[in-house]
Amino acid sequence: MSPATRRAAPTSLFGVLILPQGIYLGFVATVLPFLLAHAAVSLDRIARTISLLSLPWIIHFLWAPLVDLWLPRRIWLVIWAIITGACLALALPSAQAGKLGGATILGLFGALAASQVLASCGGLMATLLSPSAQIRAAAWCEAGKLAGSAFGAALFLWLSGLLAPLPLGAAAGVVVIIPALAILTIAEPTPARSAAARDRIREIRTEIGDLLRRPDHRWSLLLAASPVGTGAVLALLPAIAKEYGVGAAGVIWINGIGGGIVLALGSLAGSLLPDHWNRKAAYAAAGLTNALGTITLLIADRPAIYLAGTALYLGTTGFCWSRFTALIIETAGSLNRHASTRYSIASAAGNIPIAYMTWLDGLASKSLGAHGMLWVDACGNLLVAVIVALTLRPKYISGLRR
Repeated sequence: MSPATRRAAPTSLFGVLILPQGIYLGFVATVLPFLLAHAAVSLDRIARTISLLSLPWIIHFLWAPLVDLWLPRRIWLVIWAIITGACLALALPSAQAGKLGGATILGLFGALAASQVLASCGGLMATLLSPSAQIRAAAWCEAGKLAGSAFGAALFLWLSGLLAPLPLGAAAGVVVIIPALAILTIAEPTPARSAAARDRIREIRTEIGDLLRRPDHRWSLLLAASPVGTGAVLALLPAIAKEYGVGAAGVIWINGIGGGIVLALGSLAGSLLPDHWNRKAAYAAAGLTNALGTITLLIADRPAIYLAGTALYLGTTGFCWSRFTALIIETAGSLNRHASTRYSIASAAGNIPIAYMTWLDGLASKSLGAHGMLWVDACGNLLVAVIVALTLRPKYISGLRR
């Protein structure tokens, strides 16, 4: 890729391009559980719903090859952002009315489209940027996604008290679509065409085989599929806020506006680590910091503890996801034709633990209450950190270097 093309895709731009997915995640992770909890839906049913909505991100590598074919990825990103916005415009009113079935079905279609926004961004980062720029882009991408999630959630919760369901949905859809238009400012080569669907299936199988053949890639995929740094409690914190004496206004400020700033700062902190540090070991170490936020929430059921614990959990989640994205970009490689497919396959492994940890957290909450849920999440991070410390070669642990 020529220097001119690289200058046309500044790393900070990816903090804007990922906003359609980030805003949609804010609906899934904060707005939906909060509205359902206030509609008297039980915490375990909310956890099952959130876990189900994670499914498209787990299997999105099945349709990710579309982003590598026919059209430039920048055009695909705009198309999928429009579909994401349309689905959110319909799903949000259903959630506001407490209609679990309608919100779930529409939420699944929106998640499918949002996963393609992620595939588009991943392919662009892998093909347009140098390795050192990829780490900075990964930090900006996670900062945009997480900040968009928090600020979008705060905006939608605030508007839900002011607007009727249909105007609320329309406003949300527009907010999702607008950031994607920034992609039209960068140049990109058109991917090669594929003759038939059978060719695309063969390509997926080939890419999976290529990823699994290399031992370092297998390590990366195994670590991505582990329960480290999932941030699974993020989607359930609004649902347990009332147990700490925190109401809607508190959720808007703590999980939304303030949380968006903390998430962004945590994500950007991921870019401060030196480029030569081993990305696998750094990701596992980041998960250890995430456990500290969960443990803080176990101290007492008071608003101050919810504020401190949530802030620490959000900040370390941003840090974890920034390091995760850097790890996945490294695994995806820089092939122009299949970069989005490879990125989606690798990132899908990281979405598996979000689904099963959210389900386990909800199951624990049903049997042991909110504190049981928090202990399950903390133990997942601690266990992986111990395993990595015991199994990685000494040079990975000493300075976290390659």
